[in-house]
Amino acid sequence: MRISTSMMFDTGTQNMLQLQTGLYKLQNQLSTGRRILTPADDPVAAAQALVISQRQSINAQFIDNQGNAESQLASLETRLNGVSDLISAVKARAVEAGNGAYSDSDRRTIAAEIRERYEELQGLANSSDAMGLYVFSGYRGDTQPFSTTGTPGSRTTVYQGDDGKRQLQVEAGRMMDVSESGRDVFIDIPQGNGQFKFSAIPSSTNPGTGVLGASSVISGFDDSSYELNFNGNGTYNLTVTTNAVPAVTTLTSNVAYTAGADITLGPAGQQFKISISGTPAAGDKFVVNPASNQDIFKTLDDMIRTLEGSVSASPATRAAFQNQMTTIGENLDQALDHLLSKQTSIGARRLELQSLTDVATDLNLQYKTDISGLQDLDYTQAISDMANQKMVLEAAQLSFKQVSQMSLFNYL
Repeated sequence: MRISTSMMFDTGTQNMLQLQTGLYKLQNQLSTGRRILTPADDPVAAAQALVISQRQSINAQFIDNQGNAESQLASLETRLNGVSDLISAVKARAVEAGNGAYSDSDRRTIAAEIRERYEELQGLANSSDAMGLYVFSGYRGDTQPFSTTGTPGSRTTVYQGDDGKRQLQVEAGRMMDVSESGRDVFIDIPQGNGQFKFSAIPSSTNPGTGVLGASSVISGFDDSSYELNFNGNGTYNLTVTTNAVPAVTTLTSNVAYTAGADITLGPAGQQFKISISGTPAAGDKFVVNPASNQDIFKTLDDMIRTLEGSVSASPATRAAFQNQMTTIGENLDQALDHLLSKQTSIGARRLELQSLTDVATDLNLQYKTDISGLQDLDYTQAISDMANQKMVLEAAQLSFKQVSQMSLFNYL
């Protein structure tokens, strides 16, 4: 085969360019630390690395959302702790106010403190987060959740938010609540013992000294209404109105009354008990009704009105005061239990977030390891390849130089 001089030069040049290209690629790999510089270097590994990178980005977003959710839940828990501490303090003052040695002036002093506590509660209920959104307004973050009208002792609080709970996606298929509706926290609180409310009606006008005692469920509560109307001769008439449609009313007359003894009511299998102490007069009424909801603001306002009233005027007014404070104390207990359930729920969510964050962090490390295995350079192999490539290029350059100097003109 005849080799022309031009072919020899072209071939030598192309070979050296290929060797230089290979050396350049190795140099770029060593400088970047990556084996795959373009998808053409390893199409399969490049595709796998792209898929894993996308999963890593989604996982990183979940980690970011988990951090945001933790921050919002921690802020929410701090506010609920503040509300719980406030109600506990009010409960302690309610117990103190029941001290028989206290005068009307002493009770009014406590009422003045409860007025301040009421304002503090409103401030907590209308608090906003770091972004300026109201915490307890549901989805309506730019709307103040609670507004109050009236004067202390006869105020009305209106909820202006909605029942929504803001959510963040913290994992694939897991949307987590990061807020609570103000209605759910402050408004929808059961009265009495949570199933029924035992009270003197109207507690302020009962002429006798009958005082509410303990009440509890034995085997259930049938949601009927019970009225004990005292006759003044040591007996009472019991009226029971069922919750059926139409309602059925039954009357049992002249039931014997024993002060402080348990009174068992309700049909078999749905019985409960109450007790009354003191001496009820003719016309005194005590009722048991299914528990309805009452907002915590009204409970504090009722306490202010009760403490500011005249209690020491007569035994009847003292009994009425005790009955009102018993009802208020039960409502405060229900508020504390309600808040505790909310705090427990938030604590459970924060624990779940911690577990999710731990898993996501481990997963992120695994993604990094997988991408590293696909893309990262083996420096030992690369350095060896570069030394070899350099030696081959130098040999090619030297041989090209020697061949290029060969000419018949040197022999003429």
